[in-house]
Amino acid sequence: MSQNRPRPLDATNRRTLSVVGTSGDDSGEDQLLRLALELGAGTCGGPLSPAESRLVARLERMPGPDRRRVAEARAAIRAGEDPLGDQMCRLRPPVRRRRLGAFYTPPGLARPMVRWTLRQDPQRVVDGGCGSGRFAAAVVRERSEVEVVAIDIDPAATLLTRAALAALGARCARVLQADYTRVRLPRARGRTAFIGNPPYVRHHDLTPAAKRWFVTSGLRLGHRASARAGLHAHFFVATALHARLGDVGCLVTSSEWLDVGYGSVVRHLLAQGLGGRALHLVDRRRSAFAEAQTTALIACFEKGWRGPWLRLQMVDDPARLRDLDQGQRVATDRLAALSRWSRLWSPEGPVPAGMAPLGERARVGRGLVTGGNTFFVMTPARARELGIEAWCRPAISAAQEVIQAAGVIRDGPRRRVVLDLPRDFVRELHPAVDDYLRRGERAGDGCPPLARRYICAHRRPWWYLGRQEPAPVVATYMARQAPAFARNPDHLLVLNIAHGVYPREETTPAQLERWVGTLNRLRESFRGQGRTYQGGLEKFEPREMEALLVPAGPRRRAQPAVGDRPASVNRRAGRAGPGAGG
Repeated sequence: MSQNRPRPLDATNRRTLSVVGTSGDDSGEDQLLRLALELGAGTCGGPLSPAESRLVARLERMPGPDRRRVAEARAAIRAGEDPLGDQMCRLRPPVRRRRLGAFYTPPGLARPMVRWTLRQDPQRVVDGGCGSGRFAAAVVRERSEVEVVAIDIDPAATLLTRAALAALGARCARVLQADYTRVRLPRARGRTAFIGNPPYVRHHDLTPAAKRWFVTSGLRLGHRASARAGLHAHFFVATALHARLGDVGCLVTSSEWLDVGYGSVVRHLLAQGLGGRALHLVDRRRSAFAEAQTTALIACFEKGWRGPWLRLQMVDDPARLRDLDQGQRVATDRLAALSRWSRLWSPEGPVPAGMAPLGERARVGRGLVTGGNTFFVMTPARARELGIEAWCRPAISAAQEVIQAAGVIRDGPRRRVVLDLPRDFVRELHPAVDDYLRRGERAGDGCPPLARRYICAHRRPWWYLGRQEPAPVVATYMARQAPAFARNPDHLLVLNIAHGVYPREETTPAQLERWVGTLNRLRESFRGQGRTYQGGLEKFEPREMEALLVPAGPRRRAQPAVGDRPASVNRRAGRAGPGAGG
């Protein structure tokens, strides 16, 4: 048996959390869970897990809520509401719910997903990230005879789900406090439908074991999976492993997998094997999830489906979404040829005469990623006070600086600086710098040292930011407006709040000024060509910016490719600074 095969589904089969965080013990949350017990959470959905049992044992020592509150909660659940989940969202701080990926599905998305799922006539419905049980409860309200399996890694969430199902008198429900990517589902007599809103957790908060499972499982499915994928991509892979031919699924996730490199495994699955039947994209200007700056996408699929087309629909308002069988037909053979599926909703036309992708005229690169701007970025006065001014360089540290630059961004006494040490820096020879670096190696306020946080811990040494050639042009890449461009004649470094634009041809200052002016005049034509998130926030990755159409320029003798910063370039351009050894 493969070591990555999902393990048997039982109440004692658990593994280490894939994400950071567990249920809390604050009094408000405890009172909510005590209410869940009064609704029947301890007796519905099968045996409790050890974590649930410990939680219940503590809660039972608390006084119970009054009967009126219990009756009101039960009536609201039976009326189709989710009072327990709504209250949990109010009690748990957003930052904590983000670490668990707990963004509960609004009714406008959940209702049509449940209707579509039940029209597929399943014998069993599985929700792998049930949260407070919104999907499970909706299925029971519509078809109480359908078997429901609700799974979540958070014991507080599974108790809320048990309470909702108990209030509905569910008879065919099983609730598991477990990791959906590792449980083994028993065979069902008929079709299984997978439904839900997989937790949105970035790869930074996933354990190495979870990433190894994802990469290995992707290979089992015939695709190289990236460890940089978020937890929602893990759920697609797990569903592909759980499902048999003919099983169906309806998942709502962030739409980022449509375009990003680490979403290729999801695109591969839907194009080959998992059988994409429909994709419903919520208008990027609309808010689908509270407190989540992401665009929602509903994917409907049937394992083994090999139809000639799938349906695409753009949803202007999530509250008006009705039928997931609606949408424009698109030939499935187009899917394999596309690396960015968002283009399915905006077909590309021919390149206009006289225009060319920006990438033909310039290379676009990311700014420096510090891993801790509060440590690495400071005012010149602060750098002097610390005695590390000689090792700092002026930098562009906020996108607003580019937006307000009117086409040219300059150095000045108020410009912030960044600590920019060479890889071979000898700390022992520079006590002031060494003392400051030690601050980044000490824990504080209950937080791990900066040196051990994700980005810094993956650098050698942790304080080395890499070498960056100052970009002749800088461009914003994430804002609720089109990208803004500015010349950078003072050779400022740029942090990862903007991209550097490096012309591929020799360019005079006057030519560069005219070109930046042209780019800024074309700004509005670039809207909609990046990745748009909730509220109209649009992001351009370097390759997406290189795809923007700009006037084709005359061909000139090419410069050498821009690589690492030459050894002669140190501190400010044209000015020698202290070497690594002193």
